[in-house]
Amino acid sequence: MKNIFPVILLLLIAMQATISQVIYNPKIDSTLNLVSPVSISRFDRELSGDTVTIVGGVPRTIYSRIYNSVMNPIAAQYIYEKFQSYGFSTRYQYNNATNINVIAKKTGTKYPNKQIIICAHYDDYCVTPPDTVPGADDNASGVSCVLEAARLTAGFNSDYTLLYIAFDEEEMGLYGSKAYSDSAFAHGDSIIAVFNLDMISYDGNNDGKFIIYVNPYSANLADDFLSANLLYNIGLNPIKTVNANQSGSDHWYFWQRGYKAFLGIEDDFNPYYHTNNDRFFAVNVPYFTKAVKNTLAMFMSWAMDYRIEISHNPVQSSMDTASKTVTLKYKSPVALGTGVNAPRLYYRINNGSYIYSNPVLSAGDSLKFIIPGGPGPRKISYYFALQDSAGMTCVTLPSGGSGLNPPGTTAPLSPFVYYTFMNGNFCSATTPKQINDLQFTQDTIDISQIGNVDFVKVNLTLYHPDDGELFLTLRSMNNMQVALSQYCGSGGANFINTTFDDSASVSISQGTPPFTGSFRPQNPLSTFKGGTLNGKWLLRIFDKKAGNTGTLANWCLLFRYYVSIPVLETSEPISYTLEQNYPNPFNPVTNIKFSVAKKELITLKVYDALGREVRVLVSDVLIPGNYFASWNASGMSSGVYYYTLKSDSFNETRRMILLK
Repeated sequence: MKNIFPVILLLLIAMQATISQVIYNPKIDSTLNLVSPVSISRFDRELSGDTVTIVGGVPRTIYSRIYNSVMNPIAAQYIYEKFQSYGFSTRYQYNNATNINVIAKKTGTKYPNKQIIICAHYDDYCVTPPDTVPGADDNASGVSCVLEAARLTAGFNSDYTLLYIAFDEEEMGLYGSKAYSDSAFAHGDSIIAVFNLDMISYDGNNDGKFIIYVNPYSANLADDFLSANLLYNIGLNPIKTVNANQSGSDHWYFWQRGYKAFLGIEDDFNPYYHTNNDRFFAVNVPYFTKAVKNTLAMFMSWAMDYRIEISHNPVQSSMDTASKTVTLKYKSPVALGTGVNAPRLYYRINNGSYIYSNPVLSAGDSLKFIIPGGPGPRKISYYFALQDSAGMTCVTLPSGGSGLNPPGTTAPLSPFVYYTFMNGNFCSATTPKQINDLQFTQDTIDISQIGNVDFVKVNLTLYHPDDGELFLTLRSMNNMQVALSQYCGSGGANFINTTFDDSASVSISQGTPPFTGSFRPQNPLSTFKGGTLNGKWLLRIFDKKAGNTGTLANWCLLFRYYVSIPVLETSEPISYTLEQNYPNPFNPVTNIKFSVAKKELITLKVYDALGREVRVLVSDVLIPGNYFASWNASGMSSGVYYYTLKSDSFNETRRMILLK
C-alpha cells in the first residue's frame, strides 16, 4: 500500500440523508460459513513465499512481488491460474512492460452491463529492496480475500456482472488501477461499486478495528459493510471514515472517475510495513478471516441486490407551527412489514416520549408521514424505521436505531431534529442612562423566558457627540461577549434607531454617523447561537476620552429562539444528582430536577409499580449542567411511580405519587 495522506475527517452537511443496509439472506449466511482460515492462509503463504506453490505446472517460491522483480509476473500467473481453476473467464490487462493487471469475470444474469468489482493490488514494496520481499500483509492479504471470494462465488448466479481484479504497481503510483479505471471510463462501463482491500490481516492489539474509507458519494458502501457485520454476527469492529482526500490505494482513481468505491484496511500500524519482515508469522488469522467474511457478505449482498436503501430530506427549522408532511424514499428487493410491523415514523416534542405513526400514503417507492403541528417554541426529534416482511432486518434513518416486530423501538442516538422558532423582543426598563467620560456605562435586560438562541439582533438609540470615542459590547449570562462597535464613526454623532444585525450589508466600521438603520457588528452575533436565552444580558459602553458625555436612550434585544431541555444556570461545581420531584404527591404535572457531570447519553424514564416503562422523559446526549424535566401524567392512574436517571456513570431511582 502507498503511504496514506493524514486522515482528514470531513463533516458533511447534505440536504438528503441516506442510509443503506443489507438484508438477511440464508444463501449468503451459508456461504460465509465456508470461508476457510486454511484457504486464505494458504493463498497468503503462497503469494508471500512462505511456502512453495505450483505455477505453470512448476514448483515456485514467490519470494518477491516488486514491480521489476522476475517473480512479479509469476505472481500474476499464480492469480490468473487460480481464477481459471474456478471457471472464470480470465484475462491479463497489459499496461506497460512491467504493469500487468489480472481480471476474472462472471457475467450477470439480470444486469450484465452493470459491474461490481472486488479488487486488491498484488505488487509489494520495500524501502531498501533485498532479494526477498514477501509482502504477506501488504498486500497478499487483500489478494487472498479476492481469491477466496472468487472461490466461494464461482457457482453463484449474480444479478450483476462480477469482476475480480488484482492490480499491479499500486506501490509505484496506483498505475494498474488508474489504467483500468481510465479504460472503463473511456468505454462507458457502468460500475456500480468497487470494494478495494489493502492490508487486512494485521491486528496487533486484537481490538478487531477495521477502517472503511469512503468519500461522500460512496458512503452507503460503508453503511452496508457495518450492517453486514451486525446482521451475520461476524464479530469485526468496522469503523466508517469519510475522507474524500484518502488517495493511498486503488479506490482513488475510481473516485476520480465518479464511481462508488471504498478502501478496507486494518486499523493498527503493521511494524513490518514495507520491510522484508512483512511475513506470514505476523498475520492475525482470526481477524483476517473476519475481514474476509465481512467483505464477502457485502459483496454478495450487492451482487444479489439484497439491500434496502432509504433516503429523506430533513425538515428545516422555521417559524411554521403547522403540521409537516415528510417523505421517505426506499428501495428494497423484498416486501416491507405490514400491520404492527409496517414502516414507522417516531417523533417526540422537546424531551417527551416518542410517539409513532404509520404512513398516510404509500406510492411507488415513497412513503409519506405526518408530524403534527403545535404552538412554538419547541424542539421536534424524529426518525424512521422499516423492516422486511420476514422480520429479519430493521433499518432506521438516521442509523443506530434497532428493534424488530415492531421495527425501531430503540431510537438512534442522533435523530433528525428541527425547531419551531419563536420571536421575542426584550427591552431595557432602566434607561435612559448617562454615558460619562472615561467610564463604563452598563445596563441589563433580565430575560425570564426559557429557550435557546437561534439568532439575536441589537437595537439601540444613543446620543453622543463623537461616536468614535465609544466601545459597545454585548455580554450574555454565560459570559459570551461580542463587540458591537469599537470606536467607529470618529467625529460623527449618535446612534439613531441603530440595529446590529449579522445579515446587514454594511459593517458598522464602514458606516457613517449618525448610524441609522442596520449594520453588521464589529464581531458576529452568531457567537450567541445555541446559547441560553434566559438570564441577564449586559450592554456595556466605554467612553475613552474626556470632555463630553452622552446618553443611552433605549436598547432592545430581538431574538429568534427555540426551546430544548432547560438548563439551569449555576456557579456551583456540578455532580450527578437526581432530586425528589415537586410537587409530590402531584396531579397531573410534576417537575424533576437533575444534574449531569459530563457529556454523555442520559435517560430519564418513568416506571409503574410493576416496573413497566410508561414514559421516557429524556433520552439525549447532554452536556454538564443542571436540568429539569416535566411529566404530565394525564391519562395515568393514581398510584406509586418510579423515575430513574441513568447513564454510563450514574444510576439512581426515586419514588413519586400520582394522586387524582
